[in-house]
Amino acid sequence: MTRGLLHAAALLALAGGAAAQVDTTARDTTARRDTTARRDTTARPDTAPAYLPVLAAPRPEGPLPRGTRYSFTTDSFALSNAQTLSDLLAHIPGVYVARGGIYGQAEIVLYGGRGPAGLEVFWDGVPHLPLGRDSVYLDPARISLAPLERVDVVVLPATLRIYLVTARQRSTATASQVRIATGQVSTANYRGAYERRWRSGLGLSLVADYNNNDGIPGSSSTAFNSVDLWLKAEYVPRPQVGISYQLASSSWKRSPSDAAGLTAHFDQKRRDAILRLFVAARDDGVGGGPRLELTFATTTAAGDTAVSGRSLSQGALSLRTAWGHGHVHLTFRSQDEARPWQVEGSVAWIPIRPFTLAADARHARYGGSRDGERLHLAAGLALPFGLSAHGDIVWANDLQAPTLATDSVQRTHDISGALRWDLHRGSIEVGLARRDSFAPVGHPEGLQPLGGLGPTQTTRYLTVHGALEPLPGLHLAGWYFDPYVTDGNDFEPPYHARISATFYSRFWRVYRSGIFALRGEIAMESWSRGTAGLDSAGKVLVLPGATFMETNVEVRVAGVTIFWVQRNMNGMRASYMPGLDYPRRFQFYGVRWLFTN
Repeated sequence: MTRGLLHAAALLALAGGAAAQVDTTARDTTARRDTTARRDTTARPDTAPAYLPVLAAPRPEGPLPRGTRYSFTTDSFALSNAQTLSDLLAHIPGVYVARGGIYGQAEIVLYGGRGPAGLEVFWDGVPHLPLGRDSVYLDPARISLAPLERVDVVVLPATLRIYLVTARQRSTATASQVRIATGQVSTANYRGAYERRWRSGLGLSLVADYNNNDGIPGSSSTAFNSVDLWLKAEYVPRPQVGISYQLASSSWKRSPSDAAGLTAHFDQKRRDAILRLFVAARDDGVGGGPRLELTFATTTAAGDTAVSGRSLSQGALSLRTAWGHGHVHLTFRSQDEARPWQVEGSVAWIPIRPFTLAADARHARYGGSRDGERLHLAAGLALPFGLSAHGDIVWANDLQAPTLATDSVQRTHDISGALRWDLHRGSIEVGLARRDSFAPVGHPEGLQPLGGLGPTQTTRYLTVHGALEPLPGLHLAGWYFDPYVTDGNDFEPPYHARISATFYSRFWRVYRSGIFALRGEIAMESWSRGTAGLDSAGKVLVLPGATFMETNVEVRVAGVTIFWVQRNMNGMRASYMPGLDYPRRFQFYGVRWLFTN
């Protein structure tokens, strides 16, 4: 037994020695490799992505009452049926999109019976004003979604305030995107994007978007071509200071219709340049403390044979301060000769936890010695069991189209309120509102049969909207709008609704978790008989009742998304605008690639 133990000990010693020799060799080799790896990492520090500060997103500042704002992110652009900004706004209760035909034709968004005063659009905090052939109405479909990362919409009783936020590259990892789409009538869409940030804080973003279709002969959907280019350079070395400059160039060309009076020839180029500079006293992670921002913007419209070229400049000086339960914001703005200057301010506050109070006001000086004022008050109350209530009061004595010398101020008082119930798998909101009578001016140039909107009556209306997830992956959503007027106002039919059913899942586990997604949506928009404004002779246009359905199917694997969209899939023989037809079962499809190398 003693000899056996000694032999075992000797074998263990030899094995231990051999193991020690192997471990020593392994450690030497590993050490040499680790040393080399450390030298490579030190030589190339930029290979590890870092997240850098960016300019603050110029969107509604909180706190705001729950239910007063709609937010659309990049996923809302990619995984939805939205092709234009007008398509996004169609998801808001009471919005009517007067479509002149397929993509490329006018898609005028009408809300609240206020004509051009129903929309206020801000591009990175700068008012996006109509310019060129139509200096009264703004066509949201001509605002490209390609450079945007977010769209926020604040819903007032008779106005939509739309805040467009352009892409802000945070990571030093280079990102690029390619999109190719095709469809009927030679529809073609080519989009490319490139974003880069350096550790110094310098950033560069480029986006190019090309769209084209051959139109449908004999209809109002004529041949269309557009090119949108966007360039943004920024330098934000630290959260307390930064500067950015962006240039957006758009050109649109629309052919006239075969039949006179449907679609007019349209050829215009627009260029917007914005310089932003900010200085902040401190950065505490929530944007608190005083902050000063200076903005200068120019807009030029040219290339239209119908009107001469025109340009305008805007300048703004903003001072804001924020704390944990509120903010104060004051802005002095100078614009063109039709809007020499204006002062606007906003404040929001949570005095005690269930209550939220917010207000904003504006005083503007217009050309022709005209003045305008506006005041908006909002309040919200959080209740038990997921319930909440909010209300808005808007008082205005303002112009709707300052570029028209004949426009005069109109005094309005609008009020709305809603009760909201948020559940674990859904939400529902019921609202009531009252709007004063109003007389819209002008008419959108893109809708030839429309000579203008008639005056609206004092209107009370009901809205219901909500979303529900009855089963995992199955989402139901919709809204219903009902004005308490016998025949409704122009483009506000007595009954108007939109509903959708969406299936969204990442169930295919053959792929690595999170890189696969399947989305299918079927949506329906329906309205009853109403009125659609006046023709050029002053005769009332009748808006027939209609029901339009559409489908959207998308498959995403990692950075590749394949999509297919079909409009008017039920073959409805009607249109969104009387006199301008809409094709049946129009479809387009394509693929998007997203790279991060």
